Amino acid sequence: MVPITVAAGAASAAGVVAGLVLAAFPGDIRLAYLLLLVGGLAIFALAMRWDMSDRTRTTRRADVAFWLHLTAAPMIAHSLFNLLGVFRGDDISIGKAVVVILLYIAFGLVGLAVDRRALLVSSLAYVLFALYALFKQAGAVELSAAFTALVIGSSLLLLSALWHHARMLVVGALPPSLTNRLPYA
Repeated sequence: MVPITVAAGAASAAGVVAGLVLAAFPGDIRLAYLLLLVGGLAIFALAMRWDMSDRTRTTRRADVAFWLHLTAAPMIAHSLFNLLGVFRGDDISIGKAVVVILLYIAFGLVGLAVDRRALLVSSLAYVLFALYALFKQAGAVELSAAFTALVIGSSLLLLSALWHHARMLVVGALPPSLTNRLPYA
């Protein structure tokens, strides 16, 4: 009856499946990340099922959904960004940095729609690295860390302060067939 047990069980199941597949195909790191991504997406889907069963978030089901989202988010973010090769080498290309930022925005939109911040938190290190690389490549070598902190800090502070308003905008843009299943705004 402890809410975290469903998430622990789901993560364990995903780990066992990934372990069995990797035992059959050893040494393929891309396969490992792909399995991690698929497991994360499956756990996210399970989290959404729990979330949709308690749209007012007043029962234990909302707590279970919280832990499932918290489990799925790093699995999705870390595997996706590693598949993109974000941390391979000291620098990333401008194109790859832009993709990271666009994915972070997409994660933000999903987070707003489902009213969960786990995807944003899990992918924060990657967007920090991407912004730092962009500022550095633009010539602001000495100020790139400061600019990165300013942009991300300001953005996250603004998003936190305006979360409910931004969520209403995002949810309002979705079709009613979807909004009728999401937590209440």
